[in-house]
Formats: sequence, C-alpha cells, structure tokens
Amino acid sequence: MRHTSVLAAVILFVACREAPTTSHDLGTPGFSALGAGSVSVVNVSRDTTAQNETPLAVNPANPSNMITGNNDWNYNDGCGVNATFDGGKTWTPTLPSGFIPGITAFTNDPSVPGTGTYDFAGDPAVAFSPDGSTAYFTCFGYKGKNVALWLSRSTDGGRTWTAGGPDHPLTLVSAFQGEGKARGSNGQFPDHESITVANDGTIYVPWAHFTGFSGHSPIFIAVSRDGGNSFALPVKVSSGSVRSDQDARVVVDNATGYAYLTFDNSVQGGKGTAMFVSVSTDHGATWSNSFKFATFQNPVCLYPPYCFNISGSQFRAPGSYPAPAFDPTTGRLYVAYTDIVNGKAQILLTYANVSDITNWSTPAIVAPASGDRINVELSVEPRSGRLDLMTNDRSYTGNTLFDVSYITSADGGSTWSTTRVTKTSWDPSAFGVPCPGCASGFRPFIGDYDGIISLPGSAAMTWTGPGKTFGTYPTNLEVFFASVTP
Repeated sequence: MRHTSVLAAVILFVACREAPTTSHDLGTPGFSALGAGSVSVVNVSRDTTAQNETPLAVNPANPSNMITGNNDWNYNDGCGVNATFDGGKTWTPTLPSGFIPGITAFTNDPSVPGTGTYDFAGDPAVAFSPDGSTAYFTCFGYKGKNVALWLSRSTDGGRTWTAGGPDHPLTLVSAFQGEGKARGSNGQFPDHESITVANDGTIYVPWAHFTGFSGHSPIFIAVSRDGGNSFALPVKVSSGSVRSDQDARVVVDNATGYAYLTFDNSVQGGKGTAMFVSVSTDHGATWSNSFKFATFQNPVCLYPPYCFNISGSQFRAPGSYPAPAFDPTTGRLYVAYTDIVNGKAQILLTYANVSDITNWSTPAIVAPASGDRINVELSVEPRSGRLDLMTNDRSYTGNTLFDVSYITSADGGSTWSTTRVTKTSWDPSAFGVPCPGCASGFRPFIGDYDGIISLPGSAAMTWTGPGKTFGTYPTNLEVFFASVTP
C-alpha cells in the first residue's frame, strides 16, 4: 500500500483499502519462454479475490524453500503469505489460512474471529535468518487512528506463523514515538516498510513516516539484534531540507557489516526528483548524512486521479523508486530505477564502489525499450555478480498492454539479455481490487512493488497478474511466480 509523494494522495491515505468483494473473467493467462532463457511460471495464490505487492525471500540454507507475501483482499483483509518447498513448483494455499495471524480481527471464515485487533493490514515484507531457521514477515496493522508495525516469525519455512493474541504475541517493531507517532488521519501515517537481514543476524526495517499536511516524511529505521524478539527505538534518517522521503530499502556488505540505505524524495517544490543514500557502520545505531546520488528527469507517477503520466487507460501502479543491490564480487552498490526518457518509461542503472559512496557512475538506460517499463526490481547473484532485473513491460504490444520481462547481465551491466516471461499480455486498467464505493465495482491497483531473488543458476520472481474471475467484477488479481534461467 505504498503511496506517492503527491501531497493529496498522502492526505487521502485512509481511502486506500476497502472491504473485499468478488470479480470478472478474462481467463488465466498462459506462459512460455519466448527469450533466451527457459521460463517456468506458477500461479501462487490460486483463489477468488485480489492479492498485490509481492516481496520474495529465499532460505539461505535451503534454496528450494521460498516465501512470498501480499496484501490479501480476502475476508481476513490482511497480509497474505505463501511458501514453497520445491523451488516454486507448488505453494502453500491462500485459502483458507494463507495469511499472517495476530494482526487483523478476521480470518477467512466469518464465523471464526482473528487473533488480532486491527481492521486491516498491508505492506508485506519478507526475509530469512542467515541460517534459514527462521522466516520473518513484517506488516502494518490499521485501526482507526492507530497504526502499528509488527513482525511475525516462522520456524517451519513459512508453513505456520506466530499465532498472535496475548499468549503468542507478534513483535512490535515500533510504537512510532515522538515525530514518528502513529496517527491515521490527515495524512499522518507510517508507510511502505522493507526488511533486510544481514549475515550477522541484524534485522533492518526502514519505513517512511508521513507527518500530515506538511508533506514531510522522514525515513525511520528500527533494528533488531536478537532475532526479532525486540527492536531498538527507531532512528530517523534525514535528507536535510528536502521533503517526502519514501521507498526506503537497505542492503548490506556482509564482509564489513556496513549497511546502505537508499530512498527517493521530493525536493522542495518538486515531485520525486532525487535519490539519496545513507550509510551505517555500526549495525544501524547511527546513519551518515544522506548523499544525493541521482535525479529523475521525469519520474513515473501512476496514482490517478492525482497523476498518471504514461499513455493509455489509467490504473494505480508503482512510480519511480530506487531498487538497490550489493555485488560482493566487485564491491559495487547498484541502484536501478525508472524514469521517463523521450516519452517512454525506461530502466536506468547507476553504481558506486562502496569505498567511495559519493562517486556514482552516470546513469545508463538498461536494454532500451520500445514501450514503457515500470516497477523495476533488482538483485545480484553473490557468487558471480550476475545482475538480474524484472519489470512490467509494454514493449511487446505497441506500448499498450503489460507483460513481465527478465533482464540480466553477466558483465556488470555492459551488455544485457532480455527474456519475455509472460506469454499473454493484459490490461492493468481492466483489473483491480474490490471497491464497493466505485461505480465500476473495482479499483485498478496492481500493487507498488514486486519481488526478485538471484540464485546460482536462475532468477526467481513474483508479481501481480490477472486470474480467473469469480462473480461480476474483475477483482481477482493473483500472485505469480517465475523461475528463469539466464
């Protein structure tokens, strides 16, 4: 449920989610490998109501075990989760219990109450401990003006999670004290956390905190050093005089333990016009002054009716944000992002050697495309340094419909190869999430982020796409998974 830096969208956050209903059938798309790499695609969620925002994590001790999360629009109205133990071929089911307990007051059975107290939940993020023994899931809970960020744990690879309730409580990541005090009205709310676990077990959870009509949103980071049993008080990372920081993510150089935070913001008077990096050399206790490493020419903004600056029918989808990844083979911190260049949204890539985080390469377009590419995600295979990207891509249909592309480089970004992952294109403006108050019965919203991880012989990725319709409205977006061979 991430929100753009447009102030009006910030203020109207409380309209972000509605109660679930049913959906309209365009059929489930078919898939095949149409590029150089072999592709296997699986429908993960396989249910009747929408899911979107799909982070992905792999068990470092067992790469066949992965977990993905989502905003789940089923009756539990919370954060959904699915796990695989065979490399993505099959997944634990969404219905009836594929959600994180202990957050919302609902389950997917109206006659069975949930173990949480919140009206709804969102913004999933997932990770594993370094030894693979514990999976982590973070999620916001929302009830009136009360908002809290929670962490749940699984010790069986994601099959079951902390039960919730007074006997088995989730870990409170932050109470948002002081400037981060949680309030759900007038645009004052925390938003879009992410999670990173270093090899030493340190857990980093950053988020943006919108502070109301001012439009200012500093980044806060909470850190756990005891396996998620507790979190230190959040630390604010400032970018100086700029406003509306968001899209915070942390990557770690495990050789040094240094953590690198990237985020974007709106320079005074602008929208999403710059990206910053901050460094912690003490496991998240303190952070350096933020350094501006790149600027957008014309950032993608897909948040109708406030902004929609690509062609075609409107839908809500990710804007421009930095996706970082660290390459231990070269000591480079890479950042991929989207920007509108010559009328088309393109992927750009820049990097710095962490020995000098103030010296960044000139951003270069990745595999220039004939259609818009949005929602880029980046990862690095740590043994070889292979760069893997995924993107929603309109290059196959004359810049009209969506596909997913996998783009990879084995030489640090000098050359790229592209594989079309999806065989059947689709129109994101024709599908969405339930919206009983909307004339159409649904709100086109595909989520604000996807997931990608790099394995030695493949890349794995998750995204939101259309599923079979059950009912009147096209509200059955599904989670899809692909394994792609470079």
